[in-house]
Amino acid sequence: MKKTFIALIFFMLASPCVFAEKITAEMVELQTLQNNPSIVQAKYDLDMAKQALYSSFSSFLPNISFLGTLAEQKGGFTFLGDKSYSYGLNAKMSLFSGFSEYNKTRSLSAKVKATQELYIRAVSNAVCDTHIAYVNLMYAYESKDLYKQIKDRRTENKDLVKLRYHSGNADLGSLRRIEADVKMTECELRKAQRAIETASAALLVAIGRNDDITILETDEKIVIDKNIISKPDFDNLIIKIPEFLAAKYNLDSERFNYWSQKGQWLPSVDFEGYIGRHRYSKYWDPETQPWQAALSLKYSLFSGGKRFFDMKNLAAQEKKAAEYFKNTKNSLKLKAVQHYNNWVNDYELLDAFKFYLESCKLQADIAKRKYMNGLVSYEDWYAIEDNYIISQKNILIYRERAISDKITWAKFLGKVSMKDKEVNK
Repeated sequence: MKKTFIALIFFMLASPCVFAEKITAEMVELQTLQNNPSIVQAKYDLDMAKQALYSSFSSFLPNISFLGTLAEQKGGFTFLGDKSYSYGLNAKMSLFSGFSEYNKTRSLSAKVKATQELYIRAVSNAVCDTHIAYVNLMYAYESKDLYKQIKDRRTENKDLVKLRYHSGNADLGSLRRIEADVKMTECELRKAQRAIETASAALLVAIGRNDDITILETDEKIVIDKNIISKPDFDNLIIKIPEFLAAKYNLDSERFNYWSQKGQWLPSVDFEGYIGRHRYSKYWDPETQPWQAALSLKYSLFSGGKRFFDMKNLAAQEKKAAEYFKNTKNSLKLKAVQHYNNWVNDYELLDAFKFYLESCKLQADIAKRKYMNGLVSYEDWYAIEDNYIISQKNILIYRERAISDKITWAKFLGKVSMKDKEVNK
């Protein structure tokens, strides 16, 4: 008894701990928005772009500084122990800079808009990828249930063939083949059970979680929405895609950068003022306190060619951004056609497979009754039965593929929510 107890304790310690958690599509979305690293990084990028824009506003405001001195001098032509102090405010403000700062701010504003679109893209990608991972988890659970049903059906078939074998109406080869089918299905069932663990791990990574949970459980099932949108106008569709808008705003940003650099060929006008208070020794007259106001005009006659080459470089950057925008537009149109057609193709195939499965089931039930009564050969019955089982597997595959294509379409559009959940409790 003591040895048995010790062995049981050792087995429990040696066995890996399995922690399970029940999850739903809504929980998946909320946790993804909170934990996914791609979303967090994109949010930081957006925040930094906004801070850079806010920082540029300072060029339109005065720069005010405080100046103060305290000194003591002995000897020379001064009174022994003379002390002096002064303090004041100095203000400087750019009145005109050739629109350089103005266009720089417009460039940064366009960058913020582009980064905003990239943030939307990051959220859409993360949410949709996690949704697909959740579909894979539901698919794993449904596969396990399906293989349980197939195992039960093939076990019944084995008992049927075994009965006919013992009665002399079936040969040993037919019995061994149907027994092999049962063993194969048992192997597929264990494989489906392990697939649940794999799908759980993939979903946790997609969410952005790193904890002790090993298995995720769900009661939700894959349900296909029969409604398919009509063929859209792809040219008008792509102008709302985040990549299109980001490329457009990046092009605007490069144009404003070019104009900002061009402004350096114009003169700049600055205002500078000072007001202060001085005290020298014991002689002090409030009416003689210093103040100053001045306008300065500056124009660079020669900068060693720097302005010229900077202009050439920014012009090239603008042309590069224009080509990227053009290529993005063409690529998005191609992807729109591909994703939409893949979605429609798989939905149509799924409908055809549903009809095919119903006919296979009807034929399999009829063939089984005929085989039991000796009205059809083993080979004919087995082929019909095997075709029905294969059809059951295929219909699940195409259901998973159809919903994944719809999610991929939503991902392409840049949708950031899973409100249209393709699941059912």
